[in-house]
Amino acid sequence: MPDTTTSDPLDALRTRVEASDGLPDWDAVALMREAVGQRRESDLVVAQMAAKLAVRSGPGRAGLASRRGFKGIDQLIASETGGTVTEAERLRIMGTALYGTADDAPGGASVLPHLAYEAREGRLSPDKFVLLREVLMRHPDARDMDGLPVDDAVRATPLGRRSLARVERMAVDKAVISPLRTVRSLAVQLEAGLTPPPVGEEQYEELHRARTASVREEANGMFRVTALLDPLTAAPLLTALDGYMSKQFRAAVDDEPADQPTPGQMRADGLSWLGRHANGCRQPHDAVKTTVNIRITLEDFASGTGHGEVDGISRPLPGSLLRWYAADAEIVCTVLGRFGQVLEHGHAKRLFTVGQRKAIAQRDRGCAWCGAPPSHCDVHHIVYWINGGRTDLENGIMLCVTCHHWIHRDGWAIRFRQGSPEFLPPASIDPDRRPRAGYQARIRLNDAELVEASRAGPP
Repeated sequence: MPDTTTSDPLDALRTRVEASDGLPDWDAVALMREAVGQRRESDLVVAQMAAKLAVRSGPGRAGLASRRGFKGIDQLIASETGGTVTEAERLRIMGTALYGTADDAPGGASVLPHLAYEAREGRLSPDKFVLLREVLMRHPDARDMDGLPVDDAVRATPLGRRSLARVERMAVDKAVISPLRTVRSLAVQLEAGLTPPPVGEEQYEELHRARTASVREEANGMFRVTALLDPLTAAPLLTALDGYMSKQFRAAVDDEPADQPTPGQMRADGLSWLGRHANGCRQPHDAVKTTVNIRITLEDFASGTGHGEVDGISRPLPGSLLRWYAADAEIVCTVLGRFGQVLEHGHAKRLFTVGQRKAIAQRDRGCAWCGAPPSHCDVHHIVYWINGGRTDLENGIMLCVTCHHWIHRDGWAIRFRQGSPEFLPPASIDPDRRPRAGYQARIRLNDAELVEASRAGPP
């Protein structure tokens, strides 16, 4: 009789983790990566079982969940995992998509094969999988394959004109190497690229109608201010608060006060400052930057179609709304070329001019590595000015204080490739010094990447 005994991989991994105190840093990180891989395998098993339980729990009181006293199958799964109902729902969705039959799993492996492959290989968490699946299933090709109606207006969108295979591959490959926060931003960009302008305008109008704010005095004399604002209503407020907080942070670094206010306290002080300024609007702005910056391509600005962006707002907004918004005297609109280029800046001075700083801010859209808003950043020389670096667009990059510090502390290099920054790690981090894309490249799909991702050649 053959020997069927096998050692438990989890026990072996646990033993190695317990004995890892003496490992070199590089090996310790590799062991952590292996432990995460083990967790992903477990997630897949749990997801598959969640899908099987969902099949058993049909509608009505005869279903498994109802017989066990639960409102639905996700509540039952959550009671077993000890997590939230939302987490249970994601596990069930992933399990059904990866392992369910064609009838049970719309948007499954046959529709999104690359997404399914990377998930089965343990390179996508349930959170990333569900985020991408939800937005990719809006693509006309995906709806066609599932037998769902397709709006011709969606086919005419920037991503709707591309094949699903190209969009899926680029989105999934970016998600595999990115943290969840970045993948959420990527999903927002994908959604905008699949939303017809009229629909985007209708969606924005719903947000605008839902705006609300309240002020209530508490029993102890404090006031509670609560607001729910649409993006364009919030933009001037966010810009002013970001500018105020940036000024306070810099002052704190210079003066090192004993009683340093928290970010929440700074935000409260900023609201008070806004009120005082409104009561005497001829007063100066106390060096606080309060200009709202928007960016949009020339084509979309002229036609009022497509989407543009506002500093500090993650969701792209319809071009027709931004064209109207740009008419305000306190709004600065930067019109970009097709590839986002900003031209006609450059002076032989050590410090970047106001015009250069604005141009670089429009190009980088904030910190070129982590995506922090422009109000939290400064423009820095890629090649130091003292080493012969020029003070122009090609040698300037926007970085927040934290990223600027560790990039220079650890010896990273920065270069531009096809108008986008790339960060080259030191050999101590990656012996091959393979370049890593900047933040905007990690969350966006451009024409060159879509073509490169396609095995069928140019569109």
